[in-house]
Amino acid sequence: MTTPPQPPPQGQQPPPQQQGDGLDDAALAVAVAALLAGTAVAGAYAASAAGMLALLKARFRLSSAALQALGSVLSMVTEHPATVPGGNGPASAQVSRMNMARRAQYVIAASKRVLGAVREARAKGESVPGAFADALATERRYYLMHLAAMGNRASAAARTDAAAAKHGKLLGWNAVLDGHTSPECRAADGWNYYASSMPDIGYPGGVHESCRCSPSAPHPGGKLLPGSGLRFARAA
Repeated sequence: MTTPPQPPPQGQQPPPQQQGDGLDDAALAVAVAALLAGTAVAGAYAASAAGMLALLKARFRLSSAALQALGSVLSMVTEHPATVPGGNGPASAQVSRMNMARRAQYVIAASKRVLGAVREARAKGESVPGAFADALATERRYYLMHLAAMGNRASAAARTDAAAAKHGKLLGWNAVLDGHTSPECRAADGWNYYASSMPDIGYPGGVHESCRCSPSAPHPGGKLLPGSGLRFARAA
């Protein structure tokens, strides 16, 4: 006779499986990007955090905790809309799409971090409202950095579009070579790229916060940077 399995002793019960919060749905970031861009629906309510959250709640299965975190992050984001400079050429169009996608990705990632902070506080018996407030304060700092990066990329793309209008679609990469030059910028110096095809490291001037690179007429005989046509292996 087979002995039925016995439950573990008291105090050693396995933890119940945690249900998904819904924030990992791949379609969620796409929907958030569309709402933030104002392309999904029209109207002031839909452009508000409450309106966006109502639309997302109707479409996605999100836990109550995830909805609270997502709603708070959306409120923060809509209070500080992304108003970044940009041009009208292909580089600006590409960066605009990238910025919209990354902004939505930030919203999802920030919501997960806020939710994680709340769960950790609850597990430790600490103040949940306090953890929630602290996590949102941290995300506000992160979001300001995110906005600065978006603006930097947009400005760099606008400079590339201006250079393309003067020199054509194929452009040269120029770095300021001194003790402050980053390895990425130093490696890109003297190579070429297409304005319509952003290199893997970004456009000149947008590689990092203090990037001083600039576009110019193409370098004669210069190879193409990775991501902007042919792949290459830079010689040592």
